[in-house]
Amino acid sequence: MNIYMIKREILREQRAKCATCGKLITDQTPCDLSHILPQRRWVIKKYGVEIVHHKLNMKVTCHNDICNSSVQMSPNKTELVEAHVAMIQAAINEEEIENGN
Repeated sequence: MNIYMIKREILREQRAKCATCGKLITDQTPCDLSHILPQRRWVIKKYGVEIVHHKLNMKVTCHNDICNSSVQMSPNKTELVEAHVAMIQAAINEEEIENGN
């Protein structure tokens, strides 16, 4: 699934609103696909690209730096990060079972 499709799916799940401020996002509204676990090299190295770029690690925010950064989880909050990663890994495992992999 490409980034555009992921963004549209997440936006639909968020009822066309910014994940942070709740502003309505239309087709003409600039918006960002924000990662909960940031796309830093060391985060990708530690957890893998499959986790970092999974749709459960993303939210759609209005094109505002405050909203975008508010979505990010600090990688230093180990317990929260590990729970978040475990949730995404469980979803990946379920997707693989459904796809017969």
